[in-house]
Amino acid sequence: MIVPFPKFLNEERTNVEFKTPVLMGGGTGANTAVALSRLGLEVSFVGTIGADNYGKYIIEDLQQENINTENLIIDKELNTVGVFAFIDEYGERYLWGWPRTKQSFKELDLQKVDLDEIKNADWIHSSGMVLVAESSAREAVLEIFKLAYEAGVTTSFDLNLRVDNGRLDKDYKDTVLEIMEYCNYVLGSGEEEFYYLKPEENWLDSAKYFASETRTIIARMGAGGSMAITPDQCIEVPGYKVEVCDTVGAGDVYNGGFIAARLAGCSLLDSVRLGNAVAGYKVSKEGARNSPKIEELEEFLQTHEKEGV
Repeated sequence: MIVPFPKFLNEERTNVEFKTPVLMGGGTGANTAVALSRLGLEVSFVGTIGADNYGKYIIEDLQQENINTENLIIDKELNTVGVFAFIDEYGERYLWGWPRTKQSFKELDLQKVDLDEIKNADWIHSSGMVLVAESSAREAVLEIFKLAYEAGVTTSFDLNLRVDNGRLDKDYKDTVLEIMEYCNYVLGSGEEEFYYLKPEENWLDSAKYFASETRTIIARMGAGGSMAITPDQCIEVPGYKVEVCDTVGAGDVYNGGFIAARLAGCSLLDSVRLGNAVAGYKVSKEGARNSPKIEELEEFLQTHEKEGV
C-alpha cells in the first residue's frame, strides 16, 4: 500500500491535500516471479498466505500475471502481511508491515508443497527475506533448495540480507551460508551484502570468496551496473543511463531478467546485460512491479543501442 504523506498548502497547516493511497502487489520473490512471467516464462509461486483480503488480493494479482498459484498455501490461522510504504514530501519511503502477529510469510508446510514439481522444474529461485526469522519457512526453503540442487535443477538465491546494528544474527547467517551450498547462482547488492558474509577490506574480495566451479556470484551495483564473478573471471557490465523515477524492486526484476536470459541459453555476459536492461527499464517507471514485457524490453534495448548507452 503506497500512502503519500499529506501535503500542507499553507503555513498554518489548515489547508491539507490528501492523495489517494494505492494498493499494489509487491514482495521480493513475487516481483521476480512477475518479471519472469512478463518475459514469457511459465512461473509457479510457492508460499503461504492467510484467508483474508490481502491473501485474496495476492492470488488474484498473481493469476492476472499468468503465474501458477496451485502451490500457494492458504492458512486460516495466519495473517497475510501488507506493507505500508509512507512517502514523505522528499520522496523517501518508510516501510511498515501489518499485521505484526501470526505472519503467513514466515510459515511453509513442506508436506503441502508439490515436491515432484520442484524436482522437475527448470529453475528454482528464492529471496533471502524468507530466511530472516527462525521459522518453518526457513527450514522448508533450505530443504527445497537441497532437493532441487541434488535433482540437478538450477538454483538461484537473492541474499536480501537484513543487517541489525552492522551484524548478522549467527543462526540467520549460518542458514544463508548453508543454503548457498545448494545454489548455482547467488545474487546480491555489491558492497551492501557480501561483506557481511565474509568481512574483507574490499567487498569484491568477499564476493570472490564464494565463487566456485558450481556457483557464480552476481553482484548488483545500482546505477553502476552489475558483475558476474566466477573463479576464473569477473565480468562487469555498466548500467543503462536512464532517468530514475523509483528504485524499489530494481534488484528483484534484475533477477528476473538474468534468469530469463540464462534459461534462453544466453552467455553469462549477455545475461548480466539483460538483467541490467530489465532493471533499467523498471527504475524509469514508478512501482516495484513495473518490469517490461518482451516487446517493451526489445524497444528499450533498441533505443539505448542507438543512443550508445
